[in-house]
Amino acid sequence: MSENNYRELYVTEALEHVDIINQTLLKLEENPDKREHLDQIFRSAHTVKGMSATMGYDQTKELCKNLENIFDKIRKKETKLSSNLASALFKCIDILQQMINDEKKTVNLKPYFNMLENPDKLVQLDNSESMSPTQLPTIRVKMSDLDSLVNLVGELTISKMKLDKIVSEDGTGKSKHALMELGSMITDLQYQSMKIRLVPIDTIFKRFTRVVRDTATSLGKKVELHMDGSKIELDRTVLDAITEPLLHILRNSVDHGIENPSERKTSGKQEKGNIWISAYHAGEQITIEIKDDGKGIDVEKVKAKAIENGIISKDEAIELSEDKTLDLLSIPGLSTAKEVTDISGRGVGMDVVINRVKDVGGDVLITTKKGEGTTMILTIPLSVSIIGGLLVNVSNEKYVLPLSSIITTLKIASNQIKSVHGLDVIEFQDKIVPLVRVAEILEIGNKTYNKNQNETTIVIVEKGGKQHGLIVDSLEHKQEIVIKKLNSSADSTDTFTNATILPDGRVALILDPGLIVRR
Repeated sequence: MSENNYRELYVTEALEHVDIINQTLLKLEENPDKREHLDQIFRSAHTVKGMSATMGYDQTKELCKNLENIFDKIRKKETKLSSNLASALFKCIDILQQMINDEKKTVNLKPYFNMLENPDKLVQLDNSESMSPTQLPTIRVKMSDLDSLVNLVGELTISKMKLDKIVSEDGTGKSKHALMELGSMITDLQYQSMKIRLVPIDTIFKRFTRVVRDTATSLGKKVELHMDGSKIELDRTVLDAITEPLLHILRNSVDHGIENPSERKTSGKQEKGNIWISAYHAGEQITIEIKDDGKGIDVEKVKAKAIENGIISKDEAIELSEDKTLDLLSIPGLSTAKEVTDISGRGVGMDVVINRVKDVGGDVLITTKKGEGTTMILTIPLSVSIIGGLLVNVSNEKYVLPLSSIITTLKIASNQIKSVHGLDVIEFQDKIVPLVRVAEILEIGNKTYNKNQNETTIVIVEKGGKQHGLIVDSLEHKQEIVIKKLNSSADSTDTFTNATILPDGRVALILDPGLIVRR
């Protein structure tokens, strides 16, 4: 990828985060006690700092670092967000936007840093360009056009499914043949429109060598990055969404995972640490695996930090399994780093990773072994527009389960369901699989389920490397699903974030198995 392409990608992503900082800071000024606003601003400032460091934009990195310091003080309640401090922050954000837009721009940052330290002594600074429109790269327009094209193909697919239903009921032989030809052309159009959006995953993998090298050098460590993209291609929207999570994972692997040379030597390891990042197909999804041969995650330290931050109690920590302890890493602000550095130590990272991956319908699995290293597995869809789905019935309502999460479907005798410690389970392929009654989770009643009924319908799904059985009333059929996003106010913990339109015109909600099994 050319330097110009790297620059284009950097500007696009960085300006998105600047816009988030601007908008969220306005909300924070109105409601200073809203922790989620502060976390969002902090994550974006941290991300722009990391991206700027990767590109070699030292002034931009230093400005972001100072913004980070202020937000960190606000988060620790060492500083209050006064009106003057907010004004100072906005002035710095304005100049940050200008610096991102113009890589040749040099700025005397000292007055800005002084202003952040002494916000009550605001000075007039030349921000004459701050109100000028943001100049986004041409690719933004092209991606917008491509998004519109994919949406139109989705609408065409829905219309075709409706026509299918009508023709199958009372159509003639000729109309059925014509519909078959139309369906074939729509499938080809869908394939081509999706193909245009595909980008080789190596596009971002190649950027990571510099990230790992610079991070390791700054920490006095020796680390080698091994990459294998296997010519995998991903939807550009998905690729954009996972770039930031991957950067966080790699930096954390170097900073927290890989030991310094003397520690590795004492442990009987080679002085140079290793990180492997690979991508491969897994059914209808792509799996990205990041593995290191470092010291692993100390789960007891994670528990201790969670207790210190009031996230869990000492009694809860005793009962907490290793898997559940690792889940705590997704909470904003939780970090076991002993000191704050440019790379980590402010609790930024894992919450960003997990939430961004989930936003595109993916999942994150963390495994670790003390003294041997940590592995993170990101499972993500090829596309976020059209997926394969299984239509199921629950309490007289139709729902969709993504095929990418489904292992198989079963109909078993109800007496095969056993109870272990109060939890319903079945034995499947020599494994004990816990069951979840979807009707109860959705709180839509349990009218059709009867423990004395002869047969139970179960959909076996896999999330985070674990299998669960979802009990539904009945199965209908597989079909292509055109995803329709619900309104943007939907919370990441909501059971539903997407829906689809069925051939009869009704709306069916798309179930996220990962959210169902965690409730």
